[in-house]
Amino acid sequence: MAGRLQAIWRYPVSSMAGEALERAAITPDGIAGDRLWGVVDAATGEIASPKRRRWHPTPHVETRATAAGVQVRLPGGEWQEADAAAAALERHFGFAVAFRRHPGTQGPAGAATVAARYRIRALHLVTTASLATLADMLPQSRPDARRFRPNLVVDWPDRSVPFPETGWAEGSRVTVGAVRLTVVERCRRCAFVTIAQPGLDKDPAILHAVATENGADLGVYCTVAAAGDIAVGDAVGITPA
Repeated sequence: MAGRLQAIWRYPVSSMAGEALERAAITPDGIAGDRLWGVVDAATGEIASPKRRRWHPTPHVETRATAAGVQVRLPGGEWQEADAAAAALERHFGFAVAFRRHPGTQGPAGAATVAARYRIRALHLVTTASLATLADMLPQSRPDARRFRPNLVVDWPDRSVPFPETGWAEGSRVTVGAVRLTVVERCRRCAFVTIAQPGLDKDPAILHAVATENGADLGVYCTVAAAGDIAVGDAVGITPA
């Protein structure tokens, strides 16, 4: 069975809204500029977490990667360099926040870092078939791909399996155009998928459905076996392990 690449997403700052790309260069580490930063409480160093209500405004901040670092846009505002947006971010959250590089990413020597809440993988992939299955189960919900923060959304027309990528065992090979990926594990979901985002209401039913119907997993993490360029519309294929 084959599919097509429907969307490419990059998330410069973990937990904040990402940016949609029409094409991307895939390196051994994934998409350049993806998940480089974490946002923390400037006073305590606590990293943003969906488990704490004070951090629920996080996905309402848009981010995009630039040659100089990262820009942010708050609701109703304009794009700004992250440093210039400190006061606006403090008003948005109700407390001062700061961006910190994740360990292992390139940054100024000696700069403060913060560990991610989860193990960062090169690429995260979700199929439209899995999202459609959730939509069928939850007609009052909107299981939009943005809730799940994938790098790659694959249009997968075969609906014979409710959550097809769950069956892609570790070691399965995924081709996206000329790029080759290796499936390394399923993506375990957390409360992030339930919190409100622009155009999406808070919805605990989504996590409950994923937990009860698919063992709390949705999507897969991949490493890069052969790097290259990808673009929306590229053919996607799977070779089982």
